[in-house]
Amino acid sequence: MSRIITLLSDFGSVYPAQMKGVILERVPDAVLVDIAHDIPPQDIRAGAFALMTTARHFPSGTVHLAVVDPTVGTKRLGIVIKSGGHLFVGPDNGLLVPAARSLGRPEAHAIARRFEASPTFHGRDIFAPVAALLAGGESPDRFGPVVVPVDLDFGSAQVSSEKVVARVVYVDRFGNLVLNLEQVPSGDLRLAGRVLRKVRTYADAGGIEPLITIGGHGHAEVAVNQGSAAELFGLAGGDRIVLERSNCLE
Repeated sequence: MSRIITLLSDFGSVYPAQMKGVILERVPDAVLVDIAHDIPPQDIRAGAFALMTTARHFPSGTVHLAVVDPTVGTKRLGIVIKSGGHLFVGPDNGLLVPAARSLGRPEAHAIARRFEASPTFHGRDIFAPVAALLAGGESPDRFGPVVVPVDLDFGSAQVSSEKVVARVVYVDRFGNLVLNLEQVPSGDLRLAGRVLRKVRTYADAGGIEPLITIGGHGHAEVAVNQGSAAELFGLAGGDRIVLERSNCLE
């Protein structure tokens, strides 16, 4: 039985350690792996993307505890999802669904069991204990009934002969703009009038040169070699962008 529990949140420092303490009190030999705790505050989409592109690299049996929870303390459900041999624990706001769907056929259970919990910290008081119980072998169906979870879909870029309309689904710490696009279209592309050099890797572009490539996550990303595309283009997660194709500029 795997004792691996990953953790992802928008909590920054201090609060993740409290969740870890709760887990280790129940499962002292748990292997705790931080995915990220610097997800932008309340950015469910960014958290979902980070979880989706990371969970696939862990072995079957891993429990993934993820908390980006703008509506903590309300009537939103807490859920456990099992999919592809993995288990996901967190709020029912779409955060867990892309990762679970990428691994198999998700089955979600509401967390109906009662926990003594602060209304502002379900990550510590509900989701961490549930993750520990799952790592200890408890079945998801012991926590509550099957439910249909809130969905989150990154959507697909619209590609035409004149332009590519995409959305920024994630901005990493380098300012790279990760798009809901999995192939770089042929022909020249421009963003805000600037040519994006198509490259295999960042260093293939010149210094402070805008580029587009396929990142290690399998999605196209707009970047700037030794710079920040987010700063250069003034874009953030969730923004719609239009990549103009060369034939519409001739």
